[in-house]
Amino acid sequence: MRLRTAFMLAGTCLLALAHSVQAQVYPVRPVKIVVPFATKGAADIISRLLADRLSGVMQQPVVVQNLPGGGGSVATEAVARTAPDGYTLLYVSGATLVTTPIFARTPRYDPLTSFAPISLLSSFPSIVAVHPSLPARTLGELTDLIKAAPGRYRYATTGSGSHSYFAGELFKSQTQLDIKDVEAKIPLTAWRVLVNGDADIIFEVSVVLAASVKEGRARALAVMGHGRLSQFPDVPTTVELGLPELTAYVWSGLVAPAGTPPAIIQVLNEATRSILSEIETQATFVRYGMQAEGSTPEQFHRLIRAELTKWSRALPLSATEGK
Repeated sequence: MRLRTAFMLAGTCLLALAHSVQAQVYPVRPVKIVVPFATKGAADIISRLLADRLSGVMQQPVVVQNLPGGGGSVATEAVARTAPDGYTLLYVSGATLVTTPIFARTPRYDPLTSFAPISLLSSFPSIVAVHPSLPARTLGELTDLIKAAPGRYRYATTGSGSHSYFAGELFKSQTQLDIKDVEAKIPLTAWRVLVNGDADIIFEVSVVLAASVKEGRARALAVMGHGRLSQFPDVPTTVELGLPELTAYVWSGLVAPAGTPPAIIQVLNEATRSILSEIETQATFVRYGMQAEGSTPEQFHRLIRAELTKWSRALPLSATEGK
């Protein structure tokens, strides 16, 4: 028994030593961050900022490869099949790890088991806004209007499966109110549907609506998060209003293929969190309506799991019928 224990202890020590050595020599060649979206978008800009800073920290080139398609699934599936050696990483978001898997008929990756989380990168909440023609000036007044005329009011979305759609469905499930969705004919223009008067309500991220609110073409009623936003300091949060479950964040993060050695994940996590803590990095994120949000791999994994549970429950069964 003592001999067996000694062998087990020796094996554990050798494994720990191997991981330590692996971390010390990583990386020895360029690292690639795959971005599931086209160039010039916020995801691309933030990824290139991170890649540039990681290059300096890790003393190896870190490059960005844009691989758009399939709502992010093309790149996500590709990285899920990549060798777990720490040299191919993936920029992920709620769209790629939550929305797409929920809506996909036959998802080719599992958001919880196909990847090794490294760190959360950013988050920013949606806001509830209405067309200025509506008399509602608070979230309570809006709910009263909807209660008085079920099915009359419409909310703008960028399509089923989009964050604006999910946030609207969450509002419906939490308040048990009847509102209909109006899909934008041109992708990413739900805010135009609202300001043109073709919808009454929108659940959209602040960076998209900030200008419209400032110009008086939309009225912000509530921030769907835990803290007020600097762009809308007078707009209360849904948590303040007694609706702690009515929160909706757009977030991003960094992952590696499942099976990537923990020692390499630790190196990447420490480097990423260090960069995210820098004042210059945080200021850049703010310019794009985001907040830098570093985390441990475990915290990020719990977030992904919680988001999958939350949005699966909020999604109406009718949305997946016929798939």
